[in-house]
Amino acid sequence: MDASGAVKPWDECFDTYLIELEDGPTLFLLDMHAAPHAPLASHPIRLAVRVTMKSPRPDGLRSREESEALFELEHALVAALATLGFHYVGRSVGQGFMDAFFFGPRGVAEPDIQRVVTPRQGDYTLELELEEDPGWSVYFDWLYPPELHCHLMSNRNLLDLLTKQGDRSEVVREVDHLAYFPDLDKATRAAAQLAKQGFKVSPPRAPEAPATGWALSFTREDSLAEGRADEVTVEILEVLRAHEGDYDGWGCLVTTWRGSCPRVSPWSRGGGILRVPRRTSQ
Repeated sequence: MDASGAVKPWDECFDTYLIELEDGPTLFLLDMHAAPHAPLASHPIRLAVRVTMKSPRPDGLRSREESEALFELEHALVAALATLGFHYVGRSVGQGFMDAFFFGPRGVAEPDIQRVVTPRQGDYTLELELEEDPGWSVYFDWLYPPELHCHLMSNRNLLDLLTKQGDRSEVVREVDHLAYFPDLDKATRAAAQLAKQGFKVSPPRAPEAPATGWALSFTREDSLAEGRADEVTVEILEVLRAHEGDYDGWGCLVTTWRGSCPRVSPWSRGGGILRVPRRTSQ
């Protein structure tokens, strides 16, 4: 989303998730690929732009009627602020507001921001907040999804990839899973619990560089349709959390009308689930 005036040192990958907070539902969008690079020492200044929606839904989210105007405003702000060197990292939408977050270099004053923003805000009311945030806390503590939502987002992307390859998600097939544990004892205990829940579990494997944990592979026949992939993810996480396990995701064969095709998994796309430690919980 950044214009040429602020080229990010990574390839953008924006994704969304919806979460229920104390004040009501909030929809988040963030650049997931910023996580391994953040914080940037060159961009310690956080800019928050709050947009007051004109006609939010009763639950505080963006209405269908106003969506296009808000998207246009968002893109205009991203382009304008990129000319000052600001990287757009995400937004939250809820309680009748859209809050967009940027990180930029020192030396940019609020009048500079007003100069590029004002011509693009139209008849919307904007509030600007410019602060030091060298640790990018708003990205990690506010925008970044909790563990479960990270996995649900990964599920959504993987299911989309399967669909594009003609997969019949309703067909029950063997789905393989991978998790890591800090020691053999915890891996063994988790393996026993997973076996009770119908998984075929392989013996734990000792750490192999670059991994630092004991690896546990397990499989079970499941459908992927009608939310089943998410249900299985929740089931697995409940077991792993009790034994300090780290879930690395799932994979399976593409099942089409012509039979099985090559296996698709998060690992075939260059690595498992992207994880960044959260400093506070949402």
